[in-house]
Amino acid sequence: MSAVPDRHRNGRGPQAEVIAMTRVADIPSGRLLDAVGLRETERCGRWGADQVLCGSRGPASAG
Repeated sequence: MSAVPDRHRNGRGPQAEVIAMTRVADIPSGRLLDAVGLRETERCGRWGADQVLCGSRGPASAG
């Protein structure tokens, strides 16, 4: 999974943003997104549940 953000950025430059959204209650998905360097940017309510939007802009935020 960690190759996905790197591959995305390789085709679009080092500052390309990678984003993902998951349910707040989905702890395993949150841990996976954290493990690949995506960080919470905002929360919202969609599709009948609380959601968390995670993002990463370039390698500097992946740590």
